[in-house]
Amino acid sequence: MRCGEAGAFIHAYVDGELAGADRDSYEQHLLECDTCSHACRLQARFKAALRGHMPRREVPVAFRLRLDRAIASAPPIRRRFVWDTYPRVAPAAAAAVILMTILAASRGRRTPLVVEQALRAYHTAMPMDVVDSNCASLVNWFRDKVDFAVPAPSRRLGTCQGGRLVNVQDRFAAYFLYQGPRGHRLTVLVMDGSGEDLDGPSRRVVSGRDVYFGRGRGATTAAFRDHDGLLYLVTADVDEDALGGWIQAAL
Repeated sequence: MRCGEAGAFIHAYVDGELAGADRDSYEQHLLECDTCSHACRLQARFKAALRGHMPRREVPVAFRLRLDRAIASAPPIRRRFVWDTYPRVAPAAAAAVILMTILAASRGRRTPLVVEQALRAYHTAMPMDVVDSNCASLVNWFRDKVDFAVPAPSRRLGTCQGGRLVNVQDRFAAYFLYQGPRGHRLTVLVMDGSGEDLDGPSRRVVSGRDVYFGRGRGATTAAFRDHDGLLYLVTADVDEDALGGWIQAAL
C-alpha cells in the first residue's frame, strides 16, 4: 500500500470500519511509514477529544412520548408459521434444523472478534503513541481519550513500556505494552465491555472470573470482564496455562 491509498483508509480505520485484508495492509503500511502513522494517531486523538468533550444530545421529551404512543397503538403482528400453509414443509424444515444444530456443535465455539483483533494487534507490533516505563504516566495519558476511567496496570504482569489508543470494532480502547515475566512480550487491551458477549474455544475460572482463551500464530489471548465492568484482553507468546497463571497472580 502506498501513502496515497493509505490516506483514503484513515477515517475508516479510526472509526473501526476497516476490516479484513484492507485493515491488515493498512496496519502494515503504518509500521513502515512514519508520516501516515503520525497522521493516523493525530486523527484518532482528534476524534477521541471530540467524543470526550462534546455532550450527547438528549432526546426531546415530546418526541419520546409520541414515539411511545405510536409503538403502543400499533397493531400486533400476527405470526403465521410456514407449516400452517405448507404442512409438507414441516418435516423437511425440522430435519434441516437438526442437521444445522449437529454441524454447529461439531465446529465448536468460535473465537470472538475482540479476541481475534487482540491477537492481530499483538502480531502487528504497532508503534506506541506514548513510551514510558511509568505505568501511572500511561494512565494519565489516556485521560479524556476514552469514555471510561482507565485503571492502573498491574505491575505483577511485568514492566510497562508504552501505550496506544486503538480501535476495537466501533469503540476506542487503551492498549498497554509490557515486558512480561521472563522477558516475554505481553500486551493488555482495556475497553468498555458493555454489550460484549464473551465466548471462546476454551473457558476457565481464574480468581472468580470467567476467562476465555483464544490462540493464533504462537500467541494466546485471555479475555475476561473484571468487577469494574471493563473488558480485558491479555496476550502473550505463551500457552494457556502460563497466561492463566500470570493473570491469577495479577488479580
